[in-house]
Amino acid sequence: MKNQKKINVAAALDSFKGSLTSREAGEAVRRGVLSRIPDAEVSLSPVGDGGEGTADALCAALCAERRFVTVSDTHGEPVRAEFGLYARDGVRTAVFDMAACCGLRFAKSHGLDYARSTTRGVGEMIRHALDLGCREIAVGLGGSGTGDGGIGALAALGARFTDRGGQEIADPRTKDLGRVAAADLSVLAIPPSVRLTLLCDTDVPLNGECGAVRMYARQKGALEEEIPQLAEEMERFSAVCDRAAGSPVSALPGSGAAGGLGYGLTLVGGQITPGAPYVLRAVGFSSAAPHFDLVITGEGRTDAQTATGKLPMAVARAVRDAGNPCPVVCLCGIDDSVPALYEAGMDAVFAIADRPMTAEESIARTAALLEKAAGNVAAAVLAARRATE
Repeated sequence: MKNQKKINVAAALDSFKGSLTSREAGEAVRRGVLSRIPDAEVSLSPVGDGGEGTADALCAALCAERRFVTVSDTHGEPVRAEFGLYARDGVRTAVFDMAACCGLRFAKSHGLDYARSTTRGVGEMIRHALDLGCREIAVGLGGSGTGDGGIGALAALGARFTDRGGQEIADPRTKDLGRVAAADLSVLAIPPSVRLTLLCDTDVPLNGECGAVRMYARQKGALEEEIPQLAEEMERFSAVCDRAAGSPVSALPGSGAAGGLGYGLTLVGGQITPGAPYVLRAVGFSSAAPHFDLVITGEGRTDAQTATGKLPMAVARAVRDAGNPCPVVCLCGIDDSVPALYEAGMDAVFAIADRPMTAEESIARTAALLEKAAGNVAAAVLAARRATE
């Protein structure tokens, strides 16, 4: 290592669900790298791609002020939900995950009653951010426990929905989608000057065979025999709202995210945005990408979904777009990687398990396994550098 500059390593990992946050995963990687290269410069970038944990990563990376507000959960019960406040480009910004109030864990606590699910709490959180004077609001759409097409959030923001008899539908939920005959979106709480950014890790549409209902309703409590009817009701609801908006919003990629919340919030001016590139820019990773000598990224499972733009894929692209040829390595719990990852600039994907183990053991040992794997990657990079001296 004589006469060579210190190795500059970036640790930019998604959370390992059920085990580690993004920051905790990065800290494990840092320990591993330093165990083999003690004088390395290791930069941690807590990151996310719009899935659950994205807001936490942004708050950690940007030293955001963390606050709590009481809003409605997936079934209308009060819950204290966390959000962050920070200045981005001089604009006061609020960030939160919709899962903070309407995530799957809340739906499970209510017995996965899909018909009664609502995103009202998301609308309430947006209103709270507006009351605080925020001019940008970023919402992570991952981890949803709802399937209401965003109707609950829309109602909380001032939209009105009526049935065929002209009666207003109070506190609308998933079960009410088929009743909606008219939508009034004219009186809304979000002024045009506010930027509503919808951070998304999927491009699933609202309707169709790969739409929100057919893809995700089962895991939120819908029965198999209910799926065709539920999909039809979502299509009818979106047809009414598209007419009210004067635009086929339901056709947008990502509109099916979070049980259709992506669709609902787009109706009020929200912009569906790939979450990973947004976060990488916001935390400064993209601007620093030209200077790294090694980048270690990762997630719980690396598979074909990763190649659609999830965090590790976005990390590799950011490094290559910066013109940096340094090694980019992905560490994961399960490796089902596909050629598209390597075509995008990923150099290697490694599963971190060091022997056969149960899922429970893997979760309990994730930090130690990440640390060990990162140390091995660092050792290999160090050996390669020695060979070029």
